[in-house]
Amino acid sequence: MNLPEYLVPAADGVPWLTLLVLSPLVGIALIGLAWLMKLDERTVKAGGLAWTGVPLLLAGLIWVRFDPQAVASGQGVVQLVERVSWIQAIRVDYFLGVDGLSMPLVLLTAVMTPVAVVASWRVSERVHAHLALLLLLEAAMLGYFVALDFFFFFIFWEFSLVPAFFLIQNWGREQRRYAAFKFFVYTMAGSLGMLLLFQVIYLAMRQAGYPTFDLIALGRLGQGLPVEGVTGNLRDILFAYLDQLGVTNALGRYPLLYSSIAMWAIFIAFAIKLAVWPFHTWLPDAYAEGPTAASILLSAVMSKMGAYGMLRLLLPFTPDAAQYFAPALAALAVVGVVAGAFGALGQVDGDVKRLIGYTSINHMGYVMLAIAGAAAAGEAGIDARTSAINGALVQMVAHGLSTGALFYLAGALHERTGRWELSGLGGLRAGAPTFAGVMGIALFANLGLPGLAGFVGEFFIFRGAWATLPFFTALAVIGLVVTALALLLMFQRIFLGPAVGMPRTITDLRPQEFWTMAPILALSLAIGVYPGPLMALGNAAAAQLVVIFTRVLAG
Repeated sequence: MNLPEYLVPAADGVPWLTLLVLSPLVGIALIGLAWLMKLDERTVKAGGLAWTGVPLLLAGLIWVRFDPQAVASGQGVVQLVERVSWIQAIRVDYFLGVDGLSMPLVLLTAVMTPVAVVASWRVSERVHAHLALLLLLEAAMLGYFVALDFFFFFIFWEFSLVPAFFLIQNWGREQRRYAAFKFFVYTMAGSLGMLLLFQVIYLAMRQAGYPTFDLIALGRLGQGLPVEGVTGNLRDILFAYLDQLGVTNALGRYPLLYSSIAMWAIFIAFAIKLAVWPFHTWLPDAYAEGPTAASILLSAVMSKMGAYGMLRLLLPFTPDAAQYFAPALAALAVVGVVAGAFGALGQVDGDVKRLIGYTSINHMGYVMLAIAGAAAAGEAGIDARTSAINGALVQMVAHGLSTGALFYLAGALHERTGRWELSGLGGLRAGAPTFAGVMGIALFANLGLPGLAGFVGEFFIFRGAWATLPFFTALAVIGLVVTALALLLMFQRIFLGPAVGMPRTITDLRPQEFWTMAPILALSLAIGVYPGPLMALGNAAAAQLVVIFTRVLAG
């Protein structure tokens, strides 16, 4: 392959990323074979769990081969690149690669899928289909994080809805059909604007003599970085195309206007998945009504697809509009932070899964605040803006670990008590001290206790965002306090006080449950105590990304 210096294939020639994306699909084929052979369900579950180790191993091998410090031509180097012409007529390439923005999320996906499969031990109906859909969802999410051509990026983005929809609809709770339909429609509808935008961008690039869906090339053009064979930046190319169509005669000759329309089309698509207020209303229903395994993957990984999309597309494609509207994005983030926190507080006597779901809205609001803070105008230098992006990446991983653990434990609690409601519980710690201890650690990791991963993410988000958006950052502190209160009250309702209601005692964590949670919580502790390796993964790419925001763009 004849590639620019910022795209580097695997030195050994092995298509590691293709193997990674295809590995869950091979697992699906094996599950189908097990169904034909009429193997018992326990064997199928054990085999499915064992197979999730294959993507995990491949992700680890990719991590070992990844150089987080590599930069070239004004960006973090995209590594292990695989690029093959796919549809020559419209210049679609099979283009995979990984950089500092995607590597942490690839690892998170591979780590959390086995937890979701273990949670499926409680599933007794259509086990083969359930496990196959979990693996299909894993393949779609992994593909999304490594696809660098919009054609495949969008296919993986949309296709992830299919297994998630069927998991919620077929194995969820009483309102599962409503929740699944709402989730599907929200995400699909939000994607339409982004799809239309990319058709316009492609036509504009064709007029410029470089028709492409290459996300890296388009991102470089958006940032004003050179791309061989193209003259000008993405904003000027888009404006010239719209000017030729006569659109500027109707709307005015304001390049920032068209960048802004592009930015909001991208933002809405990803804000729905990230559950930014006011696009968040699907989330409590989907998380609460879905089966435990689906809730784990939706909260731990799928919600991060929205934030990754903003880092990959919104900031590099439309930096001028992102900077101009950063205060508006921050305002939406803060409203989500506060609304999520009070939503969780309102569920302390209600549904435990809804409570956890509302805390996710709160935490994803911090990620949105970090993205806005990195883009905002101001005197802040590269270090502060890089801190915001680093904080967002750490927060996504930390939230994935802790929220996945909380949903797993909520499912274990329901198995023992037969209820999702917190009212009427109490005093269960006496009979299940290990359960209480493990859930307490997951809870403290989620609320950001120093020494655990959540604290690191929030600390760097606040440090970075304060430099450019101090007012909104100060308001976001309200969410920290209220969310902590909601989670502590949840713990109190379940485990502390006198034993009330039914049951008065529950079975303590079984060895399988304990050893499922132990690695997840150990990771959270390790990141909290020594976050360097995780932060190093994205630091170079983040530092290169925010360079453009150190100067005023929107003037």
